[in-house]
Amino acid sequence: MVDELADITFNHSLQILVEAMFESVKEIFQPTEEQMERFINAFISRLPKYMQEAI
Repeated sequence: MVDELADITFNHSLQILVEAMFESVKEIFQPTEEQMERFINAFISRLPKYMQEAI
């Protein structure tokens, strides 16, 4: 149960960080939807597999 709780905490923390980063990119650079999609795909593809799966 402790491991499951750690996974939930990690996944939730990762989600908060990623969302904050994406929102900051949108605010500062004002990309088009296509540019944002390309950025997200490029970002996720560079993460380790276990993080990609968490997202």
